[in-house]
Amino acid sequence: MKRLLSISLRLAISGVLLFLLFREHNLISEIAPRFWTLLTNWPWMLGGIAFAFLSLLLTALRWHILLRGFAPGLPFAVVLRAEVVSAFFNISSLGVVGGDTYKIMSLSRRLPGKTMPVGISLVIDHLTGLVAVALLFAVCISAKAAQWPDFGPNARMLVIGYSMYVGGAVVGLLLSWISFKPALLAWGRRTFPRTMGLPIFEGVISRMAQVHGVFSKLWGRTLSATVVAVFLHVAFFMSFYCGLRAVGGAAPVLDVLTAMPIVDAAASLPVSVSGLGVRERTFEALLAGIAGVPDAVGISASLAGWLFNLFWGLVGGVLFLRSRGSSPSAQEARAA
Repeated sequence: MKRLLSISLRLAISGVLLFLLFREHNLISEIAPRFWTLLTNWPWMLGGIAFAFLSLLLTALRWHILLRGFAPGLPFAVVLRAEVVSAFFNISSLGVVGGDTYKIMSLSRRLPGKTMPVGISLVIDHLTGLVAVALLFAVCISAKAAQWPDFGPNARMLVIGYSMYVGGAVVGLLLSWISFKPALLAWGRRTFPRTMGLPIFEGVISRMAQVHGVFSKLWGRTLSATVVAVFLHVAFFMSFYCGLRAVGGAAPVLDVLTAMPIVDAAASLPVSVSGLGVRERTFEALLAGIAGVPDAVGISASLAGWLFNLFWGLVGGVLFLRSRGSSPSAQEARAA
């Protein structure tokens, strides 16, 4: 019942946001014609689809680097397939949790007895993505520092808010790394036995200590995965740049790369279906405030970029359905 209510609420929010966007910028006269230009600008459309696949390829490579730390014989093709299929579950389950659940169950079946390290490797995989996107955003916003006075008020507000969010997240990650060192945890248990022994803390501390332990063993691979994560984010963001060019818009690549970390963070909030509505409104505000892109063009570009990535999610769905009887089990489908 709670899941049904959550899905209904997300559908309602996405529907309302899209309705308001299409009412503010006429769907028939301003936005729909932009999608006809995809046929004319088909090289940009193909480029967007290619960049979307490249981001999936690099995402699989990032996780594969970590997985090989305890499963050196795991084929890359297995991880890539799990990544593409998970893109389908990210859509069908209305969030990334479904995709992550599928990936853990799919790889755990091929690595018996290693469910815990598979899950922890996925946590570390996401953390490398956080660090990578923070680094990429820092480089891009530093390169745009001279143009800061020209940013629109909405763009400034979003940039400042995201800077506080991602900066705080990285600082929190560093503090967690220090706090969950075995020696410090042992001192905490001796000094605060009652507090540290509470069930609510014990479970969290135990899981974070496991993550810390795996990270300590795989720190070299984690650094490599972080480097790969920078390039995968660039590839993903470039799919939206291609979307902008495909619908007849134009903006410097740097402006799109500066805006997209904020857009992606907003779209990942669990308040809508696949970020629909939230992504378009954020993309519109940032591209208008940073690069002067017309609002209707920004909305159309965001939808086009989403469609490029949706394409590979549908391919993942086909792969899942074709191999449902042999590889992924029905249990995986229900869990995801």
